[in-house]
Amino acid sequence: MITEADVRFPDIPFRKTAVLIVVGLVLYFGYLYLVGFDTVRDLLARVDLPLVALALLVSLCGNVFHTAGWWVLLRHMGYKISLGLAYLIYLSSIFFTNLVPSAALSGEIGKLYFIQKTVPGTRVDRTFAAGLFSRLLEVVPTGTGAILGVAYLTLYYSLPLWALVLCAAIAVGIAVAALFVLAVAMNAKLLRSAANALLRVASVVLKGRNMEDVRGRVEALVAQFDASIREISASKTLVIKSLALIFVAWAFDVSVAYIAFASIGYRIPIGVVVTIYSMMVLVTLIPAFVPGGLGYVDGLMNLLYSLAGVGRNDAFSGTFVIRLVTLWFLTAVGGLCTLFLARATGTGRSRPGGPQ
Repeated sequence: MITEADVRFPDIPFRKTAVLIVVGLVLYFGYLYLVGFDTVRDLLARVDLPLVALALLVSLCGNVFHTAGWWVLLRHMGYKISLGLAYLIYLSSIFFTNLVPSAALSGEIGKLYFIQKTVPGTRVDRTFAAGLFSRLLEVVPTGTGAILGVAYLTLYYSLPLWALVLCAAIAVGIAVAALFVLAVAMNAKLLRSAANALLRVASVVLKGRNMEDVRGRVEALVAQFDASIREISASKTLVIKSLALIFVAWAFDVSVAYIAFASIGYRIPIGVVVTIYSMMVLVTLIPAFVPGGLGYVDGLMNLLYSLAGVGRNDAFSGTFVIRLVTLWFLTAVGGLCTLFLARATGTGRSRPGGPQ
């Protein structure tokens, strides 16, 4: 049996974590410099700040439900963790996902790290199974919104064919990728084949190192992960409960985009918001290795809103407010949560999330 004790993570140095936040701020102000500080100043002068504050609050509420969709899976696996602690860890994972882009893998590693440091009696296979399954469920409402949204835009808007094909390709591509990952995760034979392939690559890179001990541990982890993922998927009630919570979270997320446009005094059709916001989320899942999708996500959103009939200035302003909330605000909050968790779980410190 492979436990968390057999896959130990080193403590995160508190000061180095603070450096990561500084790097994030430098990237942010670099982006603002490219946009133009005068442009940003003029934009902020026209926004309704109380509505922006509402968008910030709605975003935090949405992440409560994202967390809950993951948390119910952890509780099913026997983890004694409070929703409050899970929320802090989830927000921290957003910080890692945005700052170290890798198709959300960095965020899942962050979850593994802090779960191990704060919850006693955990197992890496169970932690990863719960995280992976919730990530796959997250694709369901977003992919559905994007696919239905493309049909909506086709019927009611005269978008260029290339734009519709691009949107459809991204939505279908991500859906197919999610189904592929699920198929591999649910097939022990495919899992072992994938693990063996990675071990062969590792043995080539680490020439001369005995990989037999590592191979034995990996095989044990694969067997345990297979059992854990099947335990989760076997409970239809659990899956429905988690998916329902994630759908509520998605509704909050879409509301953020709608409120963002309301803050600049623009009434945007909800169908357009659902489509383009869902596309934005799917695009950020593509491993382009650019922190927070800076540049290309913003550019694509501006383009799609403009093609859907939103004026150029309104498209830019709405996109700016959306990204201010969903990228910079959540990254900053996630960074603060990471600092808190790093300090609370440092060497010699007590666990903040002991048995509940």
